[in-house]
Amino acid sequence: MFMKKSMSYKLISLMVIAITIVQFACKHEIPIPPCDGNFSVTATQTPATLNQNNGTITATATGGSGFKYSLNGGTYQDSGYFTGLEPFRNYNLVGKNSSGCTDTVVVQIGSYDPCQGVVINVTLTKTDASPNQTNGSVTATATGGTGFTYSINSGPFQTSGIFSNLAPGDYTVAAKSATGCIGTAVITVGTNNPCAGITVVVSTTVVQPTSGQSNGSITASATGGTGFTYSLNNGAFQTSGTFGGLAAGNYTITAKNSTGCTGVTTVALSNNNPCAGITVTVTTSVVQPTTNQSNGSITATATGGTGFTYSINNGAFQASGTFTGLAAGNYTITAKNSNGCTGVTTVALGNSNPCAGISVVVTATTVNPTIGQSNGSITASATGGSGFTYSLNNGAFQASGTFTGLAAGTYTVTAKNSLGCLGSKQVTLIEVNQCAGITVVVTTTTVNPTQGQSNGSITASATGGSGFTYSLNNGAFQSSGTFTGLAAGTYTVTAKNSLGCLGSTQVTLTATNPCNTVNIVITAVIVHTTPCVTPTNNGSITVTATGSTGFTYNINGGAYQASNVFANLNAGTYLIGVKDLNGCTKTQSVVVAVVPKGPLFTNVRNLITTRCSGSGCHMNGANAAGYNFDTDCNVVVKWDQINKTCVLYTNGWVKMPKSPQPLLTAAEKLIITNWVNAGHKYTD
Repeated sequence: MFMKKSMSYKLISLMVIAITIVQFACKHEIPIPPCDGNFSVTATQTPATLNQNNGTITATATGGSGFKYSLNGGTYQDSGYFTGLEPFRNYNLVGKNSSGCTDTVVVQIGSYDPCQGVVINVTLTKTDASPNQTNGSVTATATGGTGFTYSINSGPFQTSGIFSNLAPGDYTVAAKSATGCIGTAVITVGTNNPCAGITVVVSTTVVQPTSGQSNGSITASATGGTGFTYSLNNGAFQTSGTFGGLAAGNYTITAKNSTGCTGVTTVALSNNNPCAGITVTVTTSVVQPTTNQSNGSITATATGGTGFTYSINNGAFQASGTFTGLAAGNYTITAKNSNGCTGVTTVALGNSNPCAGISVVVTATTVNPTIGQSNGSITASATGGSGFTYSLNNGAFQASGTFTGLAAGTYTVTAKNSLGCLGSKQVTLIEVNQCAGITVVVTTTTVNPTQGQSNGSITASATGGSGFTYSLNNGAFQSSGTFTGLAAGTYTVTAKNSLGCLGSTQVTLTATNPCNTVNIVITAVIVHTTPCVTPTNNGSITVTATGSTGFTYNINGGAYQASNVFANLNAGTYLIGVKDLNGCTKTQSVVVAVVPKGPLFTNVRNLITTRCSGSGCHMNGANAAGYNFDTDCNVVVKWDQINKTCVLYTNGWVKMPKSPQPLLTAAEKLIITNWVNAGHKYTD
């Protein structure tokens, strides 16, 4: 329910005020319109649901524009729609238009019960649980509404009517419609027996264990269901029915199907002897060891089974019957077949001398070392056998007879054949001077560095040998004779040939100034600033430079940049800098000025200045009705107000100039009109 109060508004009467002498003022005097009886507010309400704050009010207004609405003295808003309102309460709704006229309506929010006369029927079905399990379920459906959600035993509501993982027991299911109406039903989940009428039968096959070992096995299968798993002696169930690694004894096998039904059987395993009636015979062949060496061997074979492995002196069994690295002595060889049956034999190894009657003779060729260096070599060969290896000064034997990196001195070379027979020879190396009679001459070409930089270079070449390498200031030798990245200074270049013979020369680099011959010329193109536009810093300087290459540019000593354009400048004097790729610089002062006034604007400026010169006007520091025309940009910004009040005499605007000054003549109006038509800018 709602009722309308009397509309409150102000009637603003227009009063004619005697105007004293008013100087020329180009200003828009906006009148305030009065409120009249046409503004009113109407409202409709939506009642709230029982015990909820969800009522609404929708307000509309007529008579004017720019409507806003306030509820119970709250902040005005553009929308007339208010929500979340309490039932059984009066609300004061105030509407207001852009003129400030108001109207008030009192609205009362009602209430209703959406479930009155509604009956929710709940239908339940169930699946009973297995014994000692929580796998029962209840499925609920409901009628008497829409958008149902469901709850079991006062739990949270859910969109699905299915409740699973239930233990046996009583359950209360509630169904709630989209409007909040509720119905309930009760059901009992019972217990079922999945194994009723099912008999699980277990059958087995066995492999008897060997006597004294745990290598027997039982393999079980079952009928009376599917998805069987198996347990041995009440142990953990497994998917395989095979149990291995079993000794003799009694075992209980349990099979369980996918529903948990079980069957049991007992299995007895007994011992057997796989070696009964089997004789393992071992035969051997030998290689006698050399005197005082461990290079003998025994190779064994066996009969009386398959899959033999072999052991020597009760050591670990191996797949091969060959045992090497043996000294003279007695050895026990044991063979074992795949069933573990064994046979044994004893073997005696004696000594032999493979070098009897053999004489190893060593010969050598030499390369003598250079004085003070270790670049000599000895190359040895031998007779009196084959497969020779060589040792120098009792060092390790090697396949090659060549020994390098040797200084002057006496060396003993030993040769050993494949039988271990030895021969030796003494060899003397003497120093030689490879540079006798050789003169290394170094010549250079240079590139002097730029002043203050390290960009000089020296390129060296040499005569007096071959395979030259080069060093700068006693640094590491390199294959190239070119040294770069050098500053001014004195350098020593050394050349070394392939024999190590040296020659050197001194080189002096002097700094040069690359800017001495550079004449940079700067040319600037200036865009002067234009007043009364945005942005105000609209000047720019575009710089070009000649006389070199690779130019970068700066302004007022700032960082150099690749761009030659400096924009967003105010009027003023700027120092432009240019730098080429060698760092040579040049600066030049550039002035950004203000563009002159346009002739049409100048005429308007002069007209306003001439016709507005008294007190109370818009000039000489005066501010009449919010306007002041002392600055040119204020005239540009207020062009529309000047045109409406001084030329067009637009309805609602005060004609200017005011009495006792006469209004503008046609010629004076034309001055303003020409400027407005041209674009009413500072530059027109």
